[in-house]
Amino acid sequence: MSGTLPAQVVRDDYPHPERPGHPFPPDHRTLRRTLARMPEVRHPWLRALYDRL
Repeated sequence: MSGTLPAQVVRDDYPHPERPGHPFPPDHRTLRRTLARMPEVRHPWLRALYDRL
């Protein structure tokens, strides 16, 4: 049958791991340093983001 695993295959991906209750927070120092190296930071919308960090 197309799209299914053979019966002898043992799956180890169930149950799925729990997800965190909150989003992963970015590291603002790393983001700021990355943006500083980008020439696109001269664009007004990206510069505004950079200045808020």
